[in-house]
Amino acid sequence: MTRSVPLAVVTVGVATLLTGCLHQSRPSGDGQSPGISGAGATFPSPLYQRWFSHLLVREELSISYHPTDSAAGERQLQAGQVDFAGSDRPHALSRWLRIPTTAGAIAVAYNHPGCELRLNPEQLRQIMAGTINNYSQLNCSPAPLNLVVRADSSGTTTNLLQYLQVAAEQPWHHASAQAVDSNEAMATALMQSPGAIGYLDTVYLQGRFRLRAAELKNASGRFVPPDPAAVDQALQQWPRPREGYPLVTPTWLLVPKTGLGRKAAVIKQALAYGLSPEGQQEAQRLGYAPLPPALQQQARHNIGAIEP
Repeated sequence: MTRSVPLAVVTVGVATLLTGCLHQSRPSGDGQSPGISGAGATFPSPLYQRWFSHLLVREELSISYHPTDSAAGERQLQAGQVDFAGSDRPHALSRWLRIPTTAGAIAVAYNHPGCELRLNPEQLRQIMAGTINNYSQLNCSPAPLNLVVRADSSGTTTNLLQYLQVAAEQPWHHASAQAVDSNEAMATALMQSPGAIGYLDTVYLQGRFRLRAAELKNASGRFVPPDPAAVDQALQQWPRPREGYPLVTPTWLLVPKTGLGRKAAVIKQALAYGLSPEGQQEAQRLGYAPLPPALQQQARHNIGAIEP
């Protein structure tokens, strides 16, 4: 079983700057703070729900987030249906400010007790294609291997396919794979189905979900589990890690550059809180991984660029 991914405390310099943003970004005026809505990636949803519930109690800021999937959130933002979107996809439209909020790893998880999987990209591609359909083909005790995939256009899938070097536009899994619509649904399906194998963000390996995670082959040829040190090592080299656990990703909040009016100050305040030491400690408790320095710098710059 993999351990949860810890989150290191953000450096003092980052914390000081973001604390300054928090005070500068407080909405002005006597009116009630405007309601803010967002939608998108399921990976950061537990963290965003925690942040926004704290801001509601402490600052009376009303911010909602509906976990759908990365692409759905981007579509809703583009259509003006939400004020921001959550996305794990590295190539969202450049019309939006992309603000890294946290990071993590994607595990290839499975339900076959006594089996210790070590997988390379070619083996994973064969599992997806159905060529490998029994655990005996992976040097484990015999049992049918039942593939579970995401039915939606998720950032988790996007990052998996990048690791596999498979184009999302082409059929990448066999037709009999079970399809689910979120990270939590993936974890539930894997728990309930003996022999199941799928992929999900490691945050969802915690709590009531107890699943094994495979070691994956990285670019340097080593098989590595998604443990804290290996995840942190790979994130320091993102987006092209050679060492550490190879399947890692940041997650972003996508915000319009202009046109938010009074909502801009509320979003800046919420982001500043999330990236402050207190907000990052909440992330640590939930099992997310630290942002590399380059992404911390990007977050600072882009928060400052949000305008009404």
